[in-house]
Amino acid sequence: MNTGTISPEQSRSSTKFPLQTKQAARVINDKILVIITQYGKVGSLAYVTFDSLSSKSLSSFSTNVTTDVNFLLGGFSSLYQFYALHIATIIANENPNDRRSVVIGLALKDAVNGEDVDNKEIINCIELMVRECKVW
Repeated sequence: MNTGTISPEQSRSSTKFPLQTKQAARVINDKILVIITQYGKVGSLAYVTFDSLSSKSLSSFSTNVTTDVNFLLGGFSSLYQFYALHIATIIANENPNDRRSVVIGLALKDAVNGEDVDNKEIINCIELMVRECKVW
């Protein structure tokens, strides 16, 4: 039985969010696993595949990536779908010749001390964490 090739795991903690946030990333054979959590566990698990990638070198966020997102675990939300697509697109843009699918675990809090969290701030922090903790 082939168990696949497992790369070393990269992980980091960030205090850039209003709450402690942890990220782990690992490559397992033909998939990249990225988990971003404020609860210490996986809440929703999304599977993102790339239908096509642009052949040119991409230096910034681009919509030249066609993706398909399926939620495997936890609740579906349009916000988590957006986060999953954004994370997968960052990975595709950073390594445009890599067509591995991405499994993304997200467990983020909606509010801190009763106040809503700014989604733009969250996506900027997620982008920074993904770029700093890459395994691809």
